[in-house]
Amino acid sequence: MGTEKRTYISSGKAKDIYENSNDTLIFEFTDRVTAFDGKKKSEYHDKGKITCEIAEYWFKVLENNGIPTHYIECPTPTSMIVKKLDIVPVEVIWRNYVAGSLLRRYEAGDIVLPEGAEPKEGSPIPGGMIEFTTKFEAVDRPVNTDEIISKEWLNEEEIKYLTDLTKRINQIISQELADSDIILADFKVEYGRTSNGEIILADEVGTPDGCRFWNKDDFEKGVITSLDKDVFRKDSGDLTLTYRKLYNNLKKTNM
Repeated sequence: MGTEKRTYISSGKAKDIYENSNDTLIFEFTDRVTAFDGKKKSEYHDKGKITCEIAEYWFKVLENNGIPTHYIECPTPTSMIVKKLDIVPVEVIWRNYVAGSLLRRYEAGDIVLPEGAEPKEGSPIPGGMIEFTTKFEAVDRPVNTDEIISKEWLNEEEIKYLTDLTKRINQIISQELADSDIILADFKVEYGRTSNGEIILADEVGTPDGCRFWNKDDFEKGVITSLDKDVFRKDSGDLTLTYRKLYNNLKKTNM
């Protein structure tokens, strides 16, 4: 699908967004990848195609399990048509294990870890935990529910709804991965409001851009082998090969 007849709207870290109709948008998944709030950038061949296919897979799985999403269809291997939403200015993070910014904030003395979680990468978080960050500020930052409510980004009832929905998404993805060699360590999601006010899942879901996936066999041996963007953050592997390995594992086990 060419872009010449589409109205360009904006570009994110890894996607270009175009207007498709009054009610729909087109996401064009690119080969771009960024880390550390955009300070590190690169491109990897086929990254957009693989990410789009993984996102489409998880949207279908979630919708089949009753999760409302903005996904409509993928007309090409790198593009996705979605419903146009009013995006909630809060990102939601679900964590099953200690990793990434959670560990860094603990080490800096900014937070206390949940009860039962040890201060080391790979430590399980009993029952999991949810966090919220800002979405449209220059640099995303953790934000508590009091600030979310005071700034009228979400009300108390909506926060509970999104908490329950995100927990359910975690359960669905984790269950889907149960027979694969993949652990879901954490993930982030975004939500948006439809024209009638319903809050539904937006952006993308279940991709290695927005999730931490670990090799289960290695993890059980005490080694964390990333199947996600951490290989780019840490310069520990080729991103395209890593993403393709994840995709092939999903395809073999579930697709």
